[in-house]
Amino acid sequence: MNKKLLTIDEKKYPIAWRFNSKDCLLSSAEKSKIVFLDPEESDHLWNMTFPFEHIIKMDSSFFSVIEKINLNFEHPKESSLFFKKRLTDSSLVFFFWSKKASAIIPTDIFVKSWDDFFYPSDETSILFIANRNKMIFSYEETFFYVDILRNYPLKQPSFAEISA
Repeated sequence: MNKKLLTIDEKKYPIAWRFNSKDCLLSSAEKSKIVFLDPEESDHLWNMTFPFEHIIKMDSSFFSVIEKINLNFEHPKESSLFFKKRLTDSSLVFFFWSKKASAIIPTDIFVKSWDDFFYPSDETSILFIANRNKMIFSYEETFFYVDILRNYPLKQPSFAEISA
């Protein structure tokens, strides 16, 4: 499989550098199944989904932590089981690198290559599981699988408290 056949337009989708890099695990056919959203489309989808401007400003009343786990970027196949178990009933997921960069991804492609989406240095990435109203976000190598709450509880731990 030649992974260099498909080059994603980095001017239109700046995050595409991750998928155009030589170390991307995805084939051209797999890359072609990812629907990248431009900055305006991403911003619109973010605003429809999240009541905060940046993940670090996410109010703790927005979510309830189901699971907190460290994943190993050095052994991505082992860590992919975390995602596979949580995405079994989803065919598509929404991935946000930030408010201005997102994509709609077939679940099997995301699970296969989750470390082409999340990076250890990221502090803004969110995997949104729309059909279950859940999300996964990370802080370095710590991942949080959470319920998105519509009826906000009185007190939940803050992002700073759970990432410590």
